[in-house]
Amino acid sequence: MSDTSYAVLTRAKAKYGKRLKGKDYKALLDCDNVTDVMTYLKSNTHYINAFGEANERGIHRGLFESLLRQYVTNEFDTICRYELSVGEDFSQYIAHKTEIDEIIRILTLLNSKEKQEYNFTVPAHIAKKTSIDLNILAKAENYEQFLQAIKNTSYEAVLNEYDIKESSAIPIPEIENRLYTKLYSELFEAIEKTDATEKEELKELFNTIIDYRNFLNIIRLKNFYNTDSKTVQKYILPFGNLKAKVIQNMCEAEDPQSVYGIMSSTRSGKLIDKFEFENIDVLELTVKFNKAKHNMYFSDSPATVMMSYITLCEIELHNLICIIEGVRYNVDRSMIEPLLIY
Repeated sequence: MSDTSYAVLTRAKAKYGKRLKGKDYKALLDCDNVTDVMTYLKSNTHYINAFGEANERGIHRGLFESLLRQYVTNEFDTICRYELSVGEDFSQYIAHKTEIDEIIRILTLLNSKEKQEYNFTVPAHIAKKTSIDLNILAKAENYEQFLQAIKNTSYEAVLNEYDIKESSAIPIPEIENRLYTKLYSELFEAIEKTDATEKEELKELFNTIIDYRNFLNIIRLKNFYNTDSKTVQKYILPFGNLKAKVIQNMCEAEDPQSVYGIMSSTRSGKLIDKFEFENIDVLELTVKFNKAKHNMYFSDSPATVMMSYITLCEIELHNLICIIEGVRYNVDRSMIEPLLIY
């Protein structure tokens, strides 16, 4: 193993050791307001340098969440830069994922018809790999201005296909699925460049994640929207371990219970029975968490450890945003706690 490969393993595992623990989540759930949440993170956790000069007193929830996203993106960047043999490709993946996530955030704000504060700064190393000026994107007030902001980027062709009128809703789930299809295509190309062990571990990690994303998309579409099978197919990522026939059977199933039964009979679906969960949205995160955590302890592959650590950072960010939203709107902690994965 090269010195840089060893550096990835040791740095990622050291950072993982500083993750938020049960006692931290308990303390955060006990906070009375957003200010208390930020104060605790600054004083007791690895987020001490996440907020720059921002004053926790009266901090806007949107700015708080943006600063957390920026900090996590910086964490991704510092890890990717250590593994020179694969880091460049995976750093490119992180840059594109950052772009897509911010595109979806902007489109969600446009769909809300409310002018809300947008704040996000891409780390310098990642900014060199992005094709979008997010500062210009943030100024878009309608879909037409949004299209101007992403002109001459790799996303233009897909997003130009949608003719969104001022009063029309933006089909965000369909757009997100198409952009993530593009992203995962790039990711699997990067994975193919790794050695045999890394390739197997990384494919297992991301194919399992995609299997559960597809499964839950089908469940949600049938459960909440009673969507027909042809439309459901639009929201399927063309990757994963599930065979095409299994996907087709789930799309054509009469109800969510039938979809669940089909998934349970597959190799990937065996994971369902290993976890207790009440909220179906938690299942995908639980699977991701357990796969990534396993890799952190048992893998000696730099790329696998790197991407597993990044996955765990994303889940920790999800946890913090759940807490911030819950505290901000005075949601009882008994309703927040089941949404946290750690």
